[in-house]
Amino acid sequence: MARKKKEWGIKYGCPIYGIAWPPGEYVYVCGGGGHGIENKVVVLRCQDGVQSEEVAKLNTGQDAAYRLLMHPSGRALVCGMSVGGLERVDLQPASAGSTEPPKLALSQGDFKKRTKGIGPIKGMSFSGDGRLLALGGEDGWIEVWEWPAMKRLRRWQASDKAVRNVDFSPAHNDGVLFSCDEAGACRLWDAAAGEEIAQLAPPPDMPRATFFRCKSAIDEDGIVLYTPMKWKRDGWLVKWRQDADGGIRMDRRTRKPVAPAPICGFELSRSGELMAAVTPDGDQVVIDCETLRVVKHVRAAHMTFATSVAFSPDEQFIISGSSDASAVLTRVGRAPGGGGAAGLLAALLALLVALAAVLAGLLHHLAQTRPDDVRELLAPVAPALRTAAGATWLPPPLRDWLAQLT
Repeated sequence: MARKKKEWGIKYGCPIYGIAWPPGEYVYVCGGGGHGIENKVVVLRCQDGVQSEEVAKLNTGQDAAYRLLMHPSGRALVCGMSVGGLERVDLQPASAGSTEPPKLALSQGDFKKRTKGIGPIKGMSFSGDGRLLALGGEDGWIEVWEWPAMKRLRRWQASDKAVRNVDFSPAHNDGVLFSCDEAGACRLWDAAAGEEIAQLAPPPDMPRATFFRCKSAIDEDGIVLYTPMKWKRDGWLVKWRQDADGGIRMDRRTRKPVAPAPICGFELSRSGELMAAVTPDGDQVVIDCETLRVVKHVRAAHMTFATSVAFSPDEQFIISGSSDASAVLTRVGRAPGGGGAAGLLAALLALLVALAAVLAGLLHHLAQTRPDDVRELLAPVAPALRTAAGATWLPPPLRDWLAQLT
C-alpha cells in the first residue's frame, strides 16, 4: 500500500511571517518575499474547526510585512515592513447578516508621513486600551507612540542588539514593558520613564540560556511571568513570580524541553491558562500555564520554519504560520478552565461519580433478585449504610433503597 503523503495545512501563496486572530471567525496573516512572490495581507476564515482558503487579500506593494499586530479594537492592523516603517491596514466589517469578509485598505495621509522615518521593526505591542504602541527596533531602541495620532512619546536605547520582542504587561496595567533582544537578554522597563526595572537571570544550572519573549498574567497567587528559553538548542519554559515588594523569583521551569528545537514563536492565551509555541522544525506546542505540562505537541505541523502562532478566541484551537507559505489549524484538545490540578481533580471526581452510579445500579438489581446475598455482602458496612439511610439531605427514594439493603 502506498504511504499517504503528509499534508501541511493550506498554502497561501507567500511565506507567512505574522498572524492575528481577533474575536470572530476571521484570521489575518501577512508575508511575501518579492521576486515574483506577492507581498500581501491575507484574510482566511476558521469556523467550527474548518480552515478556509484565502477569502480576501491586500497587496502591500514592493515591501513585505514581517510583523503583524491587531489593534485591541479589532478595526486596524499594524504591519512592520521588511525595509523599515509601518503600514496601517484599516478593516471595514461587512454589514450585519452578510457573509462577506472585512474589507482591507492601506491608511494614507498623516500615518504614512509620521511613520516614514521608522527603521526596521522586530517587535510590536499595543497597550490594553489601544492608546499606546510600543516598537522594538533592529537598532536596539524601544519607542512608545501615541495611537492613532502616531506621536512619539518616548525613545530609549534598550540594547546594543536588535530588540526582537517587546510587550506591554497587562498584569502591571501596561505600566511595564518587557523586552528580549537578539542576545537573549530579557528586561523589564518602566513604560512611562523608559528606565530599566529588572533583568531576568537564567536558572543557575543553565547559565548560558537565552530568553525569547516574556508575557504576563494574574492568577490566584498574584503576578506571574512566562518566558520561553533556549538551552542547548532545545526549547524550555520558565515561570516566574513577582512578590509584593516587586522582587521577581523563578517559580519553576519545565522538567524537560517542551520541544527539541528553540522556540521561535510564542503566545499566551487570553485567559492566561495556556501557552502556544512554534519551532524552526515546524512543530506546534501547547502548554498548560499552571503545571507547565505539554497539552499538545504536533511534530512537523509545517514542512519547514514556523514563524508565528495565535489562539482562537475560545482557546479551542491554535493556528500557526510558516515560511513554507502554510497556515495550520490545530485543535488544542482541552477546554479553558479544565487544565492543571483543578481540572484533573474534576475529571477524577466525575469518573468516581460515574463508577458509583454503575455500582449502585448493580447492587439495586441484585437486591431485587438475591437480597440475602446482598445483605451478607454489605454486612461489614451495614452501620454506615444505616447512617446514610437516615440522612435527610438524600432523596427519599435513595434513603428507602439504602434502608432495604440493611
